[in-house]
Amino acid sequence: MLSLYLNFCLFAFIASITPGPSNLISLMIGTRRGIWAALPFIWGASVCMTLILWLAGAGLAPVIVGSPLLKLVMSWGGGLWMSWLAWKLFFAAPSQAGQDRGKTIGWLQGAALQLVNPKAWMMALSTTAIFSLPDAQNLQHTSMLAALFFLVAVPCQLCWSWLGQSAAQLAGFPRWEVKINRILALALLATVWSALLMTGV
Repeated sequence: MLSLYLNFCLFAFIASITPGPSNLISLMIGTRRGIWAALPFIWGASVCMTLILWLAGAGLAPVIVGSPLLKLVMSWGGGLWMSWLAWKLFFAAPSQAGQDRGKTIGWLQGAALQLVNPKAWMMALSTTAIFSLPDAQNLQHTSMLAALFFLVAVPCQLCWSWLGQSAAQLAGFPRWEVKINRILALALLATVWSALLMTGV
């Protein structure tokens, strides 16, 4: 069983550290406001992803995937909402001291992002297919997997916000900030719509 959990931790690390909508937004918050400002967003995204993983293990994800209309609404709704976020980032003005103090992306936005994130549901389905146990202890096992995922996901997203904060401290960053925002926006669009195309909606 220990080897199964170690393999899952590696799986969770790869799923959490690779570019995706939540990581790109963590990076963006880090560049504009610093690593600690990204913590509420990271907390909301990680808690919601943990809940999605637990629900998938408990049997909800196959129900959603088995309903074509619900899957279509969630996929397209999520894709359009994240495209709107990418649009706002693409046209965002350069950050200045105190300029966006009231425009925090917090835990609620992080949680909502994961609910409509195709990558999150694909990962949850993969986890259910690969790591679940076909016996009565499956719910306890699913809870352990969800807890391990949370412990892996938070540091991974913090790495992205730290990377953003570090980039913002480089000489000449203000000159490049708009270009970086536009690259991040296009990357966000690419990750969202490639995930949608992979799911076949």
